[in-house]
Amino acid sequence: MIQGYWLEELLSNPRDFIDSFYKQGKYYKKIKHWDKSNKKRKNPRTCYVFTLDEEDAKRNATFSTFELGIKEHMIRRGYLNKISSLMPMNPLKISLLQLAGVQIEDNVFIAPEVTIDPVLRGWTTLRQGCSIGWGTKMFNHLFEENGKIIIGYIDIGEEASIGGFVSISPGVTIHKKANIGAEVKLAPGVTIEKYAKVGAGSLVSPFLTIGEGAEVMMGSVVTESVAPGTKVQGNPAKTIVEKIRDRKPKLDLIVNPNLGKDDQIGA
Repeated sequence: MIQGYWLEELLSNPRDFIDSFYKQGKYYKKIKHWDKSNKKRKNPRTCYVFTLDEEDAKRNATFSTFELGIKEHMIRRGYLNKISSLMPMNPLKISLLQLAGVQIEDNVFIAPEVTIDPVLRGWTTLRQGCSIGWGTKMFNHLFEENGKIIIGYIDIGEEASIGGFVSISPGVTIHKKANIGAEVKLAPGVTIEKYAKVGAGSLVSPFLTIGEGAEVMMGSVVTESVAPGTKVQGNPAKTIVEKIRDRKPKLDLIVNPNLGKDDQIGA
């Protein structure tokens, strides 16, 4: 088998080629292997959970974060994200975020002070026409106190609207034209289907799905998946409106008092 030339690798994937010259931790290699094999799946998984070794579990989150990737590159991407977060929406802001590894399509709006995790490059995608509100935070990795780490892709769909100060965890997928209110917290592995709405101040627990066209009312705590076309409210959130397709049509008799007069005039 003829191996590819280094120049071919550099031109096809320059960032990975440059990364290969830096020391890579075993967890970073493990994540890259999962990412590569996952993309070959017919239905790729949005997140992955694994346990750190006892020695690494004792370290603080900041140090462990550095061990996941390449220190020099992660610092650089962090600065690029920080500089872009202070800028108003303009082509330079988009270019800086793309250089830091964020995948951004056309007509995307990103408000100031938006934080996007720089550790796992290429794992955050902002699709065409979506908007990200002021102070939103998107993290594609999350450490837990029991030595576990959750990593995952973040995918914001076409024309989706994200309110201010929303917290988006790893493995979150928000589909086309979904609407997320301000100060919402989306736990790892959450899926928001298209046209769904999540009211301000709500919390959606891990690995749940908010169905197509469903609505989570303001301040709700969602502990179970919400069926399509359903409205829920409360803590824990309960159904307050049945599915649209299950509603029975109301047959009200509408009386027109002028109907008789019109008939007499016509006669």
